[in-house]
Amino acid sequence: MKSNTLFTVFFLALLVMTACKKEAPVQTDKFEPEYKLPQGDHPYDRSILDFYQKYGTYILYKFNSKDFRWNVTGNIPYVAEPGDEAYIAPALEALNKHLFSHYPEVFLKKALPYKIILSDKIRKVISDPQTGRVDTLDHPENTAGSISHLAFGHASSRLGQLSPEELLLMKGDLHREFWLQAIQTGKLDLAPLFLTATDYAMVNDFNKKDYGVFNISYTMAMMEDFGDYIRYIASHSYKEMEATLFNPVNDPKGRFFYKYKLIVDYYKTRYQIDLQAIGNAVN
Repeated sequence: MKSNTLFTVFFLALLVMTACKKEAPVQTDKFEPEYKLPQGDHPYDRSILDFYQKYGTYILYKFNSKDFRWNVTGNIPYVAEPGDEAYIAPALEALNKHLFSHYPEVFLKKALPYKIILSDKIRKVISDPQTGRVDTLDHPENTAGSISHLAFGHASSRLGQLSPEELLLMKGDLHREFWLQAIQTGKLDLAPLFLTATDYAMVNDFNKKDYGVFNISYTMAMMEDFGDYIRYIASHSYKEMEATLFNPVNDPKGRFFYKYKLIVDYYKTRYQIDLQAIGNAVN
């Protein structure tokens, strides 16, 4: 009787083991990338793929409205057209010359956005109570951005027609968008002293220079002010800034110089990035 019981137990255990072996393997969910590279078969598509493999950042010249306008809680106030495929290579060269080349590789890996969009034309959308939405067709923007991307608006024949002065403005805008998205996503720190440097509730058009503020808008905020400093620093040499921005007539209370210095000093110490060297560079 005892041997029969042992045999029964052994037989049941064997059945269980056999059943386990026959179970189908567990299927895990397969992650599908949001975008697929390459987007075409041009020589520059290889460079775009290499860039993604090195930095983890997509460069897209084919995109839809959601790719460009989505910004978590709403859409950014811009519209954009896909890049002209005949001018993607010059656009990539411009990004490298005026933006990427100014930062070390390790810093780019830390700070680059999720995606970079190459557009033929970026236009700001203005809300007009009488006529509704109006696009600034005659004045395309150099750049636009959100927390997930930086968009470059010169993947077109216009890039080769820009004057030296326009290229400098473009350079400043590129660095502005680069830094804003990096700080807003927590990849980089905002200079701590900048947090309390200005009481924006007190700033008006007539006294903005007293507070070291470049531009006034109804939505004036600290990050907008910070972006204006990055743009100006990246597009002006220190000698130019001494003659203009820091001139006592323009900076009666020394606030422009104070806020400039706290930004430049902080990032030189925190990340070993010399922002003024970017402004001093010829490209």
